Amino acid sequence: MKPTHILLLLLIGLLTGCASPYGSSSGGGNINQPNVFVSWDAADIQKVGILPFKASTELIGASVSDMFVTEFMKMGRYDLVERSQMSGVLGETEVALSGLSSGQAAQLGQMIGAQGVIIGTVSEYEKVALSGRAYPVVGISIRLIHSGTGQIIWSVDYAKRGGRNATLSQHARSVVQQMVTALTRQLP
Repeated sequence: MKPTHILLLLLIGLLTGCASPYGSSSGGGNINQPNVFVSWDAADIQKVGILPFKASTELIGASVSDMFVTEFMKMGRYDLVERSQMSGVLGETEVALSGLSSGQAAQLGQMIGAQGVIIGTVSEYEKVALSGRAYPVVGISIRLIHSGTGQIIWSVDYAKRGGRNATLSQHARSVVQQMVTALTRQLP
């Protein structure tokens, strides 16, 4: 195929949106919005567990995943499994490590009777200096893993710098809310 044909196909793809035989996506071209991918079989999942997220500290990972618990409860789409049930299966230490692979997360989901498990990473959670002022920066990536197949059902990632007057936790809460709102718009 000629390079001009490839460029034309890419341009058509960009202009018509991101369609995929595996699901739908949004936000990838706009850095001011969360990047969302949702598989076509996302509607099959009802009961999920949310693990503490992988982060620079255990406290940050647990705090951010707790923010997602609150937002998912407000959303009302999923029945959430209490973290203590997951800890009872794996042991508190293993759940706290939260660096489980997709396969391990799927096995945990099966053991606790959940159809899916949400795992995540907090890649940024800090104040950065810019022009002599400090701004909060938060970056989070989460995904829902199907307990039966180990497949990723949906994925959302977002990194954003907040206003100079916001605390890290306020800004993190805002990022989490924006991520869940963007996800909700894409879910069937």
